[in-house]
Amino acid sequence: MKICTLSSGSKGNCTYVESGGCALLIDQGLSLRELERRATEVRLDLAKVRMIAVTHEHIDHIKGVQAFCDKYGVEAFISPLSAAAAYRKYAVTSIVQTPSFDTGIALDEMYITPFRVHHDAAYTVGYQIEDGKKIFCAATDLGYVTASAGKRMSKADAVLLESNHDKFMLENGKYPYALKLRIAGREGHLSNDDAASVGVKLVQAGVKRLILAHLSQDNNTPPTAYNTVVSAMTAAHIVQGRDVMVDIAYQSEPSLITEIV
Repeated sequence: MKICTLSSGSKGNCTYVESGGCALLIDQGLSLRELERRATEVRLDLAKVRMIAVTHEHIDHIKGVQAFCDKYGVEAFISPLSAAAAYRKYAVTSIVQTPSFDTGIALDEMYITPFRVHHDAAYTVGYQIEDGKKIFCAATDLGYVTASAGKRMSKADAVLLESNHDKFMLENGKYPYALKLRIAGREGHLSNDDAASVGVKLVQAGVKRLILAHLSQDNNTPPTAYNTVVSAMTAAHIVQGRDVMVDIAYQSEPSLITEIV
């Protein structure tokens, strides 16, 4: 299984997952032109994409979904509640019809299973993707990690996990007080400290790669997120580069294509 984060943050989210020559996108919050530019930069073949799995209806996750579906002739896997709650401008009309969204869907040799996470949207989910060999989980836009979501992620080989903000930077930053409360709340976004605590537990359960995602441009920096998580792992006697690989997903540029081994 190969993964590539094409964008991660409040200006657009999109993650490419491929197995056996078939691929899907988790979210598509970029313009179609920008997505194609970034895919070309890292030599991804978007013609392999056969579905978009949408986590929720916020613009940074859904903005470019329908445009991609129209051009590439694919459909989106999205909860009915999220589809109904999307702004009309970004409405998704090409939707995979399934008896039950929550039971998941097969895509060639991959099986995609949604799992609920807590965020202030109609029906926010993370995704587990397995191909019979490896398991990848993606969970961003969550105020806290529930026991059920943590259990799901602990079975993965690699996890894309939100590490949105540094608590000190958020508290002392320029955002209005109400927005600060929203971000730090139980239906907001996961802090670096929370990501570190969750990350330690995931690695102790067997996760070998952790990708820190959805970093705030105003209330975080890549070194801050990375150092917070790695320091917590060091304190737990987990060695970066030996026991786990910790990476960062960036807003403005795609990551390298990573094969989960």
